[in-house]
Order: sequence, then structure tokens, then C-alpha cells
Amino acid sequence: MSSPIVFPREGQGFRVEVKFGDTVHWVLMSTHSAAGPIASVYDAKTKKWIFREWAEDFDDGKRRAEAYAQKFYRAIGTIKEPFPVLEWQATG
Repeated sequence: MSSPIVFPREGQGFRVEVKFGDTVHWVLMSTHSAAGPIASVYDAKTKKWIFREWAEDFDDGKRRAEAYAQKFYRAIGTIKEPFPVLEWQATG
């Protein structure tokens, strides 16, 4: 007898916070929504989503969210700190 298939719950996934002084506070997420995996970046300073995109799976979502955050980080151009190595934490 095979094991039952376990699907991720809505909101389950991974998240990491990225901060640069008082200028930037982003929350990067790779989570499961009702329609499937999603990559997103939330700007905690402005309280707005700055990036949301469908992903193939959690790992793809993490890659997409990190790539967008690094692109946005380079576009700002005034931050002296290097982009950190991300340590994703499981959610839900």
C-alpha cells in the first residue's frame, strides 16, 4: 500500500527578511497559495507588495524572489552593504 499524497497547505512555505539600515526592509517569500506556489517580495516600510509571481515549486519561488530582490537592490544604487546570504525559514 502506498503512502497518501500530502499537498502543502495554503501559506506554507519559506520566508526571509532582508534589512539595510533604515532604508530597506523586505520580506521575501516562497509560499503555497490556493492556485499553487508563488514567489513574492513585500516591502515592510511601505507596506506594499513589490513583486509577486507564480513559481514551479518552493525552490523556484525562493530563486525568483531572491533574484528580484537583488535586482531591486542594485537599482537602488545607494546601499553600501553587500546583499546578504539568505537563510530561509520554514513557515506554517
